[in-house]
Amino acid sequence: MTDRAKIANVRSIVQQQQGKRLRRNRKETGRDMVPVNRTTQGRTNLSATDSVGLADKARADLANMEEAKLFSDRQLDLLGIVHPRSQNRPLVDAMRQLRTKLYSLKDEGNFSVLVSSVVPQGGGSFVALNLASTIAFDKAKTSLLVDANLHDPVIHKLLKLIGRDDSHGLLEYLEHPDLGVEHIVSPSGIPRMRVIPIGSHTEISAEHFTSARYKQLMQDIKDRYDNRYVVVDGPAMTTSADARILSDICDYTVLVLPYGGVTPGVLDGIVDEIDERKLAGIVINDQPS
Repeated sequence: MTDRAKIANVRSIVQQQQGKRLRRNRKETGRDMVPVNRTTQGRTNLSATDSVGLADKARADLANMEEAKLFSDRQLDLLGIVHPRSQNRPLVDAMRQLRTKLYSLKDEGNFSVLVSSVVPQGGGSFVALNLASTIAFDKAKTSLLVDANLHDPVIHKLLKLIGRDDSHGLLEYLEHPDLGVEHIVSPSGIPRMRVIPIGSHTEISAEHFTSARYKQLMQDIKDRYDNRYVVVDGPAMTTSADARILSDICDYTVLVLPYGGVTPGVLDGIVDEIDERKLAGIVINDQPS
């Protein structure tokens, strides 16, 4: 979460579809990019057991929603996280551009979007975090950032700073059916933004994300509040099969690539593996002015 990811552009689904068709016909000659400047639900007749269970869930939900601590503007600046009063206007504008692009793809209702780097350490987590933060600028909307990067998770570091590092996470939820959604959603230190950390785990397996429980979780957290937008921070596309699984489950996918760090062939190969109806755009990280 250092100030390392500089947003450069978003390419539309239409352009992605055109690119695929061109490659299939072997007529592609280049890429069109839009540059952005560099910047640093009821039941009745409940039994006593039911009542106790619901009460417990309600308490957990309230505890997790409580804003125990909020980051100051200065702390957010040091963490490289955008906020409404940020002095880093180019970065704020770039993230708003990405947010607006995603809103335009779905006229009604909320959505889930996977943000994934093309290669490791490409800035995907930074973009995911700042996209979720930017969505939360709007007081009529909330965001939920889900850490699904088994190989390089980062949200637990944010929670540690606000004294919530003992929070349950995604993997505990997937491994323990007795845990409910309300037990793994935590405050982030940012108003109207919630997070689900990766949680503790002893094994790494893509089977976590192919399970019916994970797919139901994604549906539940989107349906729980109609003004909640879900951002999933996924692993790198080139090093993990998890990313493609997550892309299939989410409504949209945003790719992040480091400036000059990915060849056209590698990028085209990744793009061709993603459903063209889901690919919302590409963000270039750390592009020079």
